[in-house]
Amino acid sequence: MIRRLPPEVIREIAAGEVVEGPADVVRELLENALDAGATRIQIELWGGGIERVVVSDNGAGIPKEELPLAAEHHTTSKLSDLNQIRTLGFRGEGLWAIRQVGRLRITSRPAEQLGGATLEAFREEACLTEHPAPPGTRAEVSELFSHLPARRNALESPTAEARKVVGLVGRYLLHHPHLAWRLVVDGEERIQHAGGGFGEAAKLLWGPVVANRLLPLQAEEGPFRLRGLLSRPELSRPRRDRLLLALNGRPVEWPEALLQTLLAAYKELLPQGQFPLGVLNLELPPHHLLVNTSPDKSRVRLLEAEPVRAFLNRAVQSLLTSHPLTRSLPEPTPPQGLAPAQPSRFPRLTYLGRFRELYLLAESGDELYVVDQHAAHERILFEELSRRYQSEPPVELPYPEVVSLGLDEEVSLEERSSELEEAGLSLEPFGPGRYRIRTAPAFLAGYPSLLPEVVRGSLKTPSFREAWRSVLARLACLPALKAGHPLAEAPAQALLDALAACELPWVCPHGRPTALVLSELELARRFGRRGPRAVERVRLEPR
Repeated sequence: MIRRLPPEVIREIAAGEVVEGPADVVRELLENALDAGATRIQIELWGGGIERVVVSDNGAGIPKEELPLAAEHHTTSKLSDLNQIRTLGFRGEGLWAIRQVGRLRITSRPAEQLGGATLEAFREEACLTEHPAPPGTRAEVSELFSHLPARRNALESPTAEARKVVGLVGRYLLHHPHLAWRLVVDGEERIQHAGGGFGEAAKLLWGPVVANRLLPLQAEEGPFRLRGLLSRPELSRPRRDRLLLALNGRPVEWPEALLQTLLAAYKELLPQGQFPLGVLNLELPPHHLLVNTSPDKSRVRLLEAEPVRAFLNRAVQSLLTSHPLTRSLPEPTPPQGLAPAQPSRFPRLTYLGRFRELYLLAESGDELYVVDQHAAHERILFEELSRRYQSEPPVELPYPEVVSLGLDEEVSLEERSSELEEAGLSLEPFGPGRYRIRTAPAFLAGYPSLLPEVVRGSLKTPSFREAWRSVLARLACLPALKAGHPLAEAPAQALLDALAACELPWVCPHGRPTALVLSELELARRFGRRGPRAVERVRLEPR
């Protein structure tokens, strides 16, 4: 029997969609402050926010005649078209949901209004009083879930709830670093940020060691704009908890398509299973996004993904190729007073000598480079193979090779047949579980015995691009110079020149560094000299 739910049950269900704990209250109030154009925001918590939450801002404020309406169900000044959402809030149910689970008190005044007003609301009760007030809005929520014992018992400890709020405020601060933020927990100041850039925000929340290894990113193409920070490849984590994204100012979970695009832009610079650190603010036309997909609006859907993915890929690749990514030699003590590296590509290296018949010693300017000849040769061969398979037409094999595939590989073959043909591999059935390889990339035509392994390798991993990259990396590894292979000066210099000409010279196809660098300044410090300039003076002084 279908029946209408009682009003009190409807209220509790609806409130639960928006407010599950103090962090949700803070999120709703923060979004209101940001939508109001606030430049200063202060958050205060007592008892983890269960006892009381206060969010104050200097935003536009709410006119006193509209204040009672602001806390009603589905009332908002922010929404006119669901396809053109330009604000963080838009449903008009945040304040209404909050008053269903706690006592709400809002004091507000627009700057041009004479005097302010306070609305006190709890469930169906509401009271408005007028009085003097400063410009802006102060929203206070107390006694959270006091009349809903089951919901209150489901909350974590005040310390745990406060930790969630601290993390939430830190997330908003990182995406909106130009604003002034202050967070106070039980009278103790936890966050104080006067406003600045992304670097200052990262230094405040993640520490100077991490912040100094983040690269500033700014790109703009047509309607797309990207700003923020991304880490150098040597700074990565096995989790993506410090890889943050905001779309049109809204902190969101990464859409999988964008995350995979970002990781693909790093190519072999990132070890397998690792994620970079960073804060990215991506701005798109509103019609590219569907934001009304989850109660907390943290998950969005890209309606036109390909142009956005292409823009993100170009922006990240441009960032990585414009900075020196050679890793420093290990140091016995933390570096002191090192200046950030200036944007440049891999330098032209001059060969000096060899060590252990594996490492090439070279110089560029005032820096000493140690180059792994195997890793460097792998990178050179990998990029040569990548260019050849993209530019040379496939060839038909005079004696087709036969490859046996398992059931999973056959399923993958059905999905990837077109991509394999684009790579130059065309197969035709040749009995149960067997396929005949009719054409192959030109660079593989002379190695028919490798073709079955290449086909099977191309069918592994969820992504064909990743699988084919792994195949090319394996093919580049086989003929690359090994340890103990002697190199004369001319071939060694030629290897260094070829490495410098690579698109991504910093790492081999497997992600290992091709070179380590040590500056003359660091050498002088370790030898107890006063520095390179002092060394030069000694050289020039007459004896």
